Amino acid sequence: MSESATGTDPSAKTLLRRAAGAARLDNALSTLLGLVQVAATILLALWVARTLDNAIYQPQPLLPDLTGWLQLAGILLLRTLAVYAQTLTGNRASLAIRNALREQALQQCFSLNIRLFPTFKLAEISNLLTREIDNQRGYFADYIPQQRLAVLMPLAILLAALTVNWMVALILLLTAPMVVVFMMLVGWKAADASRANLQALNRLGDLLADRLKNLQALQLAGTTEPEADALYEQSEQYRKSTMQVLRLAFLSGTVLEFFSAISVALVAVYLGLHFLGMYEAGSWAPLGLFDGVFLLMLAPEFYAPLRKMGALYHERSNAVSMAEQLLRLQALAQSSASPLEEAASIPALQQLQAVELVSGSAASPVHEPVSFILRPGQKLLLNGPSGSGKTTLLDTLAGLREPAAGEVRINGTAQSVWQQPGWYRQVGYLSQKPELLFASIRDNLTLGGQFSEAELWEALQQARADAVVQALPGQLDYVISDSGGYLSGGQAQRIALARVFLHRPALLLLDEPTANLDADTASEFLQRLQVWCEGGGMLVMASHRLAEHGFFDAEITLSGGAV
Repeated sequence: MSESATGTDPSAKTLLRRAAGAARLDNALSTLLGLVQVAATILLALWVARTLDNAIYQPQPLLPDLTGWLQLAGILLLRTLAVYAQTLTGNRASLAIRNALREQALQQCFSLNIRLFPTFKLAEISNLLTREIDNQRGYFADYIPQQRLAVLMPLAILLAALTVNWMVALILLLTAPMVVVFMMLVGWKAADASRANLQALNRLGDLLADRLKNLQALQLAGTTEPEADALYEQSEQYRKSTMQVLRLAFLSGTVLEFFSAISVALVAVYLGLHFLGMYEAGSWAPLGLFDGVFLLMLAPEFYAPLRKMGALYHERSNAVSMAEQLLRLQALAQSSASPLEEAASIPALQQLQAVELVSGSAASPVHEPVSFILRPGQKLLLNGPSGSGKTTLLDTLAGLREPAAGEVRINGTAQSVWQQPGWYRQVGYLSQKPELLFASIRDNLTLGGQFSEAELWEALQQARADAVVQALPGQLDYVISDSGGYLSGGQAQRIALARVFLHRPALLLLDEPTANLDADTASEFLQRLQVWCEGGGMLVMASHRLAEHGFFDAEITLSGGAV
């Protein structure tokens, strides 16, 4: 059956095969240790069959001597050590492969930087780098070597049985495909369930992260209980999808055990009728107790590797789901390679022009087309009610969203600013809820760049945040938590604005920067923006405050509902 028919992406399978190839020696050693186990199993069957034959069937009963018991101990010890060594080898290979996959995924995330979003959400990346990759221990440690052992171990047992009775070998050979077929049928269903489970987990993570981030707003709006109910419903969806995966895994094990038991029963019935003298077919020589015990002990061991393979088949489904996520990330990184090379083509900003620009998607535009020209020193106001598309338009101008229609012209030439690092270096963007790192104020301002103390304090003074920082213990070395920590919304916003001033962008995009400021502080803030624009900066700002309208050179009112 083709890969497409099974719902498995051939590229995902290739990715998993390539990842497993990095631990080829460990996988080969694990396979060798599995063959040592099957050799010990055959020796154990021989020892037990010979011992029972000597003690019961022979005219002169003979019990094992010290040498015989030492042989048994050696066989059991060899098998135990082989199992232990195989586990260690598999875990070592799995750890190396998972670390390599995580490192590759992290490198792609770092290369994409902010372009990682909105294609990937935070919950998806978090799940991929932690839970999804970590959960592949069983696939790389057990499933990969078991693929070979599921063929080699039954083949070795089949050859051992063939030396005694060809009919038993034929029964084993004919019944083995039933186990494989039902293993694949259940496995395909499990693959679909694993994908659905992963999607439910990502949705739950996205919902939880969003609600926690906006918990204060939900409390002020009095909607915490409905949102808690929605979160509970999503968690129930995830629980149900998880139980579906577990049910299929249990069904897979039950089906394999059922058909294995039937196959072993066929061997037992054949041997029983043979001993009763119903027929003589199938044996190279007359059967004795030794032959019967030997064959009965080998029969369940013949199906053991296939049963283990079936039990591990759901690991393959999880691995395929993880590989599909990695392929999405890889494809995004490759598609973004050309913008990285074209970054130098973005010229130094001297004039910004929007021509019939529409934000959103082609299928669902957010606002009507807008056009404007902005030159150094000029200030543009985006006005309109909530939901009219102000933030989306700012995202589009910042290069965080691809425009639905229209174009952006830089110095009179149409340019694509979508995911362009060369454009990012010329833009300063302050969103409604500025993101601050869990780091010192110094690190939040510099973002890894090299700036003097004087430059840092000047930027803080321009944002009217110098007094805030001076009052903190450690001042610039004061460590704040995510999104501002114990700082108020206005203080965090001013520090984020100081970061923008420090990096001196040519274009400043502000989304409701005075929403958390009182009237006096907002007035001082606008004064600093005026000084900044007089120095040649361009400003596009979204604001609801009517008192600020006179501050701007031009105004665009968005009504939303684009047609």
